[in-house]
Amino acid sequence: MTTGRCRDQKDSYPHLGAVAPWTGMRAGLVTGSRVRVRDTPRNNVTRAFSPSLPFQQRVIPMRSVRFFVLFILVCLALPAAAVTITERPDTIANGQPIFVTIRDLPGNSSFSLLVQADCAVEPNTEFRFQMSQFVMPFALKKSSITATLSGTSTNRLEVMKESTIVTVSGQSRDGQFSTTKHYDITPGTYDYFRLSGTSLPTARSITAQLQVTGTTQGPKDSEISFVVEGLTAGTITIAALVDGTQVLYKSIPIGVSESSSAGKGVPVATTAPPPEQWNTFTSADGLVSVTVSHAGPIGFLKVPPVDVTWGMQAISGPYTLVPQDTSFLPPGRIEFRIPAGAPRDGLVVASLDRETWTILSSTIGNNSVTAPVTISGTYALLGPVPVLATTTTTAITPIATTVEETPPTPTPADTTKAGIGGATLILAICAGCAVAMRKIQ
Repeated sequence: MTTGRCRDQKDSYPHLGAVAPWTGMRAGLVTGSRVRVRDTPRNNVTRAFSPSLPFQQRVIPMRSVRFFVLFILVCLALPAAAVTITERPDTIANGQPIFVTIRDLPGNSSFSLLVQADCAVEPNTEFRFQMSQFVMPFALKKSSITATLSGTSTNRLEVMKESTIVTVSGQSRDGQFSTTKHYDITPGTYDYFRLSGTSLPTARSITAQLQVTGTTQGPKDSEISFVVEGLTAGTITIAALVDGTQVLYKSIPIGVSESSSAGKGVPVATTAPPPEQWNTFTSADGLVSVTVSHAGPIGFLKVPPVDVTWGMQAISGPYTLVPQDTSFLPPGRIEFRIPAGAPRDGLVVASLDRETWTILSSTIGNNSVTAPVTISGTYALLGPVPVLATTTTTAITPIATTVEETPPTPTPADTTKAGIGGATLILAICAGCAVAMRKIQ
C-alpha cells in the first residue's frame, strides 16, 4: 500500500484529481493518522491517504458529506421565526405600568396597536384616561394616530413629547367622536397620551380607543410600556396586528386582584348583556359598525389594502375586527357607510381570508351597505373600478373629390344687328343688279 497514491491492478492515480475507474465509494474510516477508504467490491481496491497531504488531495468521509448536506436542507426548510407579542401583568391598578414585549418583529412590516379603555362613569361628568411615560422603542413611518370615544358629549385628545403638545378637541355626534392625525411616529418616550371629556347625560360607561398604525423601522426585539392613569376600575384591552395578522389580544382588569380575575380578565364596570340584547360597536372613523349579540367589546383595526381582483376596488377599509376568530351566534350585521361621492351601483361587502376576497350577501340602503357576519375577521366595502371615459381619435382619410370645372358658357353674341346688316347688303346688291340690267336693255 502506498501513502498518497491509489493503486489498482493496472493503473496508478497519484492525486485525487484523476478519474478513477471504480464507482460507488462507501465511506471513509479514520484510523490513527491515516484515512482508509474502501470501495465497492467492483474492483476490490483499497486506498490509503495520509492526512499530511495537501488539502485538495485529502478525502472527505462520505458520512460527513451526508451530514453536511442534511444540515443544509434542514436549515433551508426551517421557517423564519414568527413574531411574538406578549403583555404583562394580568391585572393592574391605577398608576401601574403595562409592558408589551415584542420579539422577532420584521422590518418594514405593517404594525397596528390598539389600546382600549372601558370604564363606568356618572352621567354628565368629566373623565380622563391617560397613558403616561409611553415608551415607543421603534419608529413608525407613514403612520397615524386615531382616537375615538363613545358615550361622550365633549372630547379632547392631547399628545405630549418633550416640549411639544398636540391637542385636538370636538363635540360628539350621536355619542361618538373620532379624530385621526397623520405623521411619522418617532422612537422615544412620550410624556402622555390623554383622552378626556364629558360623558353623556344618559351615559353610565364610556369607551376610549387609541390606535397607532404604520410601517416599522427599528429593532426586531423591543418593549412598549406605559402607565395607566385616571382609571380606578374597568378594563384595558390591548390588540396588536402585524401585517394584518392578530398577534396579541388581551383584556386586563383594573383594580381587581389577580386571584379574583378570570383568565384574561372580565370588565368589572359593566355586566354581560343577555343573549337577546344586541350591541353595536363602531370604528374609530365612524365608517363601519358591527351589531352583534356578544358580551365582549369589538375593536376595529384598519389594515393596509389588499389587491382585489375581478374589476373591484376597496371603497372603505379593510378593517380587522378584534378579537379575531370570534363567532357571532346568532349572526351579526356589519354596516359600511357609503363615502360621500362614491357611486352606489355595484357596492358589496367582502371578507378577506389569506389574500382571498369573498363577496357577502349585501344590501344597499340609503346611506350604507349591510351584510351578515358570523365571525370576526377582515372586511371591506368594495365597488367597481370606474371605467375611465376614453376619447377615441379616428383618423379621417380625406376623400379625393374631383371637381370638373365646366367653363362658363359664353354668352351668345347678339346677331340680330349682324343679320339685319347682311340682309340689307344682299337687297342692295340685288337692287343694283336690277338697275344695271334695265340700262343694258
